[in-house]
Amino acid sequence: MRNFVLLFVLGLLLKTNVLAKTDVRVVSVMTYNLENLFDTKHDKGKVDWTYLSLKEKRINPKVAEYCESLSNEYYKKSCLELDWSQDVIDQKIKNLSDVILSYEGVGADVVVFQEIENIHILKELASKGLVGRGYKYFSLIEGPDTRGIDVAVMSRFPIINEKYHGVSLAPHSSRTTRGILESTLKVGSKIVTIFANHWPSQGNVDETRLAASEVLKQAALNVKADIVIAAGDFNTLHDDKPHGIKQNVLPFFEDVEVLGRKHSKVEAKGTHWYKGVWESIDKIFVLKSSLKSKRNSVDYKSFRILFENFMLTDLEWTDWETGTVHKDYDIPRRFNSESREGYSDHLPVAVRINL
Repeated sequence: MRNFVLLFVLGLLLKTNVLAKTDVRVVSVMTYNLENLFDTKHDKGKVDWTYLSLKEKRINPKVAEYCESLSNEYYKKSCLELDWSQDVIDQKIKNLSDVILSYEGVGADVVVFQEIENIHILKELASKGLVGRGYKYFSLIEGPDTRGIDVAVMSRFPIINEKYHGVSLAPHSSRTTRGILESTLKVGSKIVTIFANHWPSQGNVDETRLAASEVLKQAALNVKADIVIAAGDFNTLHDDKPHGIKQNVLPFFEDVEVLGRKHSKVEAKGTHWYKGVWESIDKIFVLKSSLKSKRNSVDYKSFRILFENFMLTDLEWTDWETGTVHKDYDIPRRFNSESREGYSDHLPVAVRINL
């Protein structure tokens, strides 16, 4: 009788374990622009000279040659004098990890990153700052960005496939830009596809972001998955013309922030501050056809733009066009390599999806 009971209990535990692996009901998703998370090594073919240690810069003549070619004095000074050492990286990783883990105390199940240099620094973030937090799966495909920054996905759930969608800016620009990373996850018994985005910056004409939106639209509409999510830094302002999000994203995707602000208390005015203006350029979208099933829904009450006091600072700045001095409060605290304080110039966005 005792053996029968033990076998019954063991069977129950095994069954429970199987259910725990296959019957996942909720997945949380975050997107976060890390603002230049580079390693200390030069990648061939990339202009990542700014993000090297001073020791390396002093012995490599290519660094000074590149830095002196920069017309912007701020960038030139940073290129020549920034000491991007391993100690600095370790502190930035710790700081960024504090932000990631501030979401529900454990971090989101899936995190989409922008401005991360390569798979090595991505895994370093997980193994140092997020060790023991269950982030075992990574997706990053090197793109053509001249500085070497890429988009990536880090997940607690298995990533079973990845694909890179290149974005051409021609004929509007001769520059290269980040492509769109398609990562397929097995979340319990469901297939979840994540599109990681980092569209061309506002230094490019609006048509370049329209080009990125067209790539995203075509890729997303060709996917077969239970849930399709597009997340990242879309770099799109409210007055972009043409407007890539309005023309190619919103007809097919739900903007989580719109309903999230109606159902959840969101203190942040946006996700990115620049010269006194807030914009929500960091977004999470869910394909509308994914939500037709009653089993799938967005938990809008869980929507967050992470806006904790430790992530924020006050800043006095001068409008060089008018000479007016302004002071803004509670803006993102950027990372400072000398003081080793701060995080990023972007705020993360997160939400839970019900499966």
